[in-house]
Amino acid sequence: MTTPVSVVPQQDRCPDCAVSIDEEHVDGCDVARCLVTGLQQLSCPHDHDCGIDVWTGRWPGDADCERLDLMIGLGLPDVRRLYLEAAWDPASRQWVVPT
Repeated sequence: MTTPVSVVPQQDRCPDCAVSIDEEHVDGCDVARCLVTGLQQLSCPHDHDCGIDVWTGRWPGDADCERLDLMIGLGLPDVRRLYLEAAWDPASRQWVVPT
């Protein structure tokens, strides 16, 4: 089975804090992810260091959806399904299918 390619284009700048690809998100950016939980850093309820997330040019979870074949229709990442069916692996900093 061939994994559908995303139709979501790469963005040169973060849509919230406007940093460029491979730059660290600015404090308070609502796109930045907690590197411990994989969820939104801004609303992380845990008392831990969330780490420093960088803008990749893609919305968080899009690449994981492609890799795990969690796509809707003609190339739209199903991030909702990603959060329901996958688990965040902080070591690899990606969503994985639980074993």
